[in-house]
Amino acid sequence: MGVSGAIDIMAAAPGCMGLLYDGAMRGVHRDAIARHGGLVINKQHKGNEPQFLETLRPARCSHQLWAASGRVAEKVHFADGTTALVPVPIRRLERRGTHSFRWYHVLMIPCRHGTHEHRVTVGTTSRADERPSGQSDEERRFHRAEHLQQIPEFTRAHQLIYPYRSDAESGHAQLDASLWNGRLISYGVEAQQLLTLGFVLAQNSTSRALHQSSAQLQPTG
Repeated sequence: MGVSGAIDIMAAAPGCMGLLYDGAMRGVHRDAIARHGGLVINKQHKGNEPQFLETLRPARCSHQLWAASGRVAEKVHFADGTTALVPVPIRRLERRGTHSFRWYHVLMIPCRHGTHEHRVTVGTTSRADERPSGQSDEERRFHRAEHLQQIPEFTRAHQLIYPYRSDAESGHAQLDASLWNGRLISYGVEAQQLLTLGFVLAQNSTSRALHQSSAQLQPTG
């Protein structure tokens, strides 16, 4: 399914919040879906190297922020001369907008002078016509949607949600197994859509019946 297909489904099904995918979905795809208000939860592409984001100077301190492993990290210097990129705690994920949407991480940056709250755009890459001259991601050559995920991979939320992709994969495998020689037994797009829809309805009905029967068997009191 392409990005346009995912956007069409979200438009037709208001309860659809987004999609789960693997690392094949890159920043350009995540950007398009995020702008339509959708969440993309997938694995970060392994070839992405850390990218400098900005230096934050809120008061007497300075914090160098980088994009690493799909989230904002601070470059920390240690006494032995080494450095490390330490993930910055994310307080919450925000979505703003009405027709075109923007997503933000509200960060809580630890500091000896007191924790700093800082909002960073994630999931979308700003274009030249969306920001003052020289300030857009496009002009800075920083592909934000490629390097900053809405729900970063190594977080508790990602670990709880992403495994549902395996459940979807098993459903696809069952569909393939139900077909003769692994091929759709129908001709034409409309007939194939009807067959697939019938399979999904059967799966959902079976799952609902099993859920109801298990609920009835649970002891009360």
